[in-house]
Amino acid sequence: MCSQGAGTGEQSMMRAPEYSEIMMQTCDQPKKGLNRIGIPAAAPFLYGTIHDLLAARITSGELPAGTVLKETSLSHQLGISRAPVRRALGLLVERGLITPARGQGYVVSGRADAQVVISPRRLQQILNREPGDIDRSAAWERILAEVVDEVTACMPFGTFRIQEAELGDYHAVSRTVARDVLWRLMDQRLIEKDRKSHWIVGQMTARDLHETIEMRTLLEPAALANVGKGLSQAWIVGIAQRVEKAIATFPACGSAELDGIEQAMFRTMYDGQRNSRLLGSIQRNQISLLVPKLFRQHFSIRDDLPGLYDHAAILNSLLHGDIKAACARLCSHLQRTEALTLARLRVLSQLPLPDHAPYMTAIH
Repeated sequence: MCSQGAGTGEQSMMRAPEYSEIMMQTCDQPKKGLNRIGIPAAAPFLYGTIHDLLAARITSGELPAGTVLKETSLSHQLGISRAPVRRALGLLVERGLITPARGQGYVVSGRADAQVVISPRRLQQILNREPGDIDRSAAWERILAEVVDEVTACMPFGTFRIQEAELGDYHAVSRTVARDVLWRLMDQRLIEKDRKSHWIVGQMTARDLHETIEMRTLLEPAALANVGKGLSQAWIVGIAQRVEKAIATFPACGSAELDGIEQAMFRTMYDGQRNSRLLGSIQRNQISLLVPKLFRQHFSIRDDLPGLYDHAAILNSLLHGDIKAACARLCSHLQRTEALTLARLRVLSQLPLPDHAPYMTAIH
């Protein structure tokens, strides 16, 4: 439990607005530049990168007219799965850069007396001339953040079923990779499996928020007590300056900066935690952080100033080496945010069912 008397000043004790007040404040339209679920523009998909690479090699003449391109050989030379290669080849067909061959594979479009077969060694040289052309990190790593955004953006609005095969098709990865991503989401407690082994995104409830905030109140001050002494003074000063600037310019500081500050305060700050079980438990119980992030994607920022004052007080205690006070202030902050978080969840749940990724099917 939090110790009493750990308040962070008059500003940090500002009353959290009621649900009815938030409803009155948020009658404006969702912010421009985001779709209705607020998913930011994603990074280029792997198939898009492959498409661009092959298109560049074709237009440069390195893959001349008549060259035979096969899905298997391309995926082997690029060191990636076949699914994104297949999708990239489909896009090249749509552009008219290649055409389906009579047998297997595709042929580079243009005048050619005969089909050109390139040796595996030469194909490898052409495709891998620039080492940074293709991201060869694990396939699940490339799409995990996008899938998390797509899944969590729907959680306040209902219950959804994830189609594993459609997820793979949508992100141009194999079904094995799609399953790997889903298991990681399950480990983070973002999804679950029902009795029929369907992947289910459950609707976020008030009980979910209450229980996870209660867990955070127990776990995160303990984690801060462990890592507080080891935090870099330069890092603390840097975050403190960001918070100070956000307070001074609020609300012009913008939602992206508030998201970044919360990322630093509640995730980056615990990176030095040596107790991996404690760190894992914290990460699995931070679902409450999704609500303000989603809320700010739909509506202008209005009620985040008290939280910024809390952050400033926590960082000030850390700068003065008073870890105990910092932990107490963190605990108090987490307790005070519950009412606002619940009110925001109710507001989000009143919005129309949003657009969502095609691999997700609304159940209710």
